[in-house]
Amino acid sequence: MQPERLPLSKFFNAPFLSLDQTSVEMASLLLLFLAVILVANVQRRRQAVRRGVQVVSIFVFFYVVYSCLGVFGMIRNSLYGLTLIGTVYTESFYWMALPVVVLSATLVSGPIFCGWICPTGTVQEWAAMLRRLVVRKPTSATRMRLGLLALFFLGFLALVIAIALEKQMFIEDSSLHWAAALILLVWMVLAGALDDLPTRRLRLLSVLAILVTAVSHQIVTSPVHFAFTSRSDPASATATLVIIVASLFVTRAWCRYLCPWGYLMGFTHRFSRLRIQRVASRCNDCGNCDKVCDVGAIAKGRIRAEHCQFCYACVDSCPNKAFEVVDVWATPHPEQSRGTPAPESLPTPPASLPTPPPLRRVGSGEGECGGANSTGGAT
Repeated sequence: MQPERLPLSKFFNAPFLSLDQTSVEMASLLLLFLAVILVANVQRRRQAVRRGVQVVSIFVFFYVVYSCLGVFGMIRNSLYGLTLIGTVYTESFYWMALPVVVLSATLVSGPIFCGWICPTGTVQEWAAMLRRLVVRKPTSATRMRLGLLALFFLGFLALVIAIALEKQMFIEDSSLHWAAALILLVWMVLAGALDDLPTRRLRLLSVLAILVTAVSHQIVTSPVHFAFTSRSDPASATATLVIIVASLFVTRAWCRYLCPWGYLMGFTHRFSRLRIQRVASRCNDCGNCDKVCDVGAIAKGRIRAEHCQFCYACVDSCPNKAFEVVDVWATPHPEQSRGTPAPESLPTPPASLPTPPPLRRVGSGEGECGGANSTGGAT
């Protein structure tokens, strides 16, 4: 591909209108979030509607959005926008708009960006769907999967060497390091050398790495970055290919183990207004919810809020309607009304017990029972 053909040409030659030429992309993103908030409450064929929203999101990000340069870029751009506050407000708004909108929507409606809108998550989900179409029955041939992944890693190394022979590698091409790490992590998880849940803590290291490079004025391009730039970016395109292949072995592997934005979304979701919770009285422990959750946020019917991406797959697939979307800001103790015991509290003495008579002073000395220093007074 020629450099001038990357990416697919934008629908607009440049974002235009007010607020330092940001209204087009901001309007499109706000309409996306508004559409998700509205259609998420429609239970009929909700998953088909969600996939339609993902297709529209791919179009919006690849053809309309300019300020987003991938998951790394959203973090880096927001930090740059913070430095402009007090000097150039419109430009500051331009760089901070998308991260602020995403985080605000997460607080109000849950991490719908990850489950409905994010292009990187969408391509991973499509890869997993393709695997299910090709491989009808789950296979337990771990050695075969490890062998295939090892062969792909060798091909990845050969491709990196070919890229290095054609161009000088810079720190901005460090997305290849994330790609290599993702292949190794998936291989070690499949081999049993690493556990899935503890490995997800590495997303925090991704956040710290992006923060360090941003503070030191170094640019690290993220996967899918090649779709947002007009120059050739083979490193980003290769990293995107790795993410797609890794999702064939572990669904949404990038979201699970290395996505820095996913870590921030999971942390924010702990304080979100909406939460998916299980109604224990309706659950028969069939395990269907565990199977349909691509990101592995459910274990034995219990949802880990920091990993949930609010795709509603568990809600829609449960035959007993054992999952509900709860407004935890409006309900102090939602568990109490949904079949689980309320938080423990100190027992209240029964009203039928007789009230003991008041203690009487014995003797005339100070400090006896009922005196100024008696038991039951201030200590």
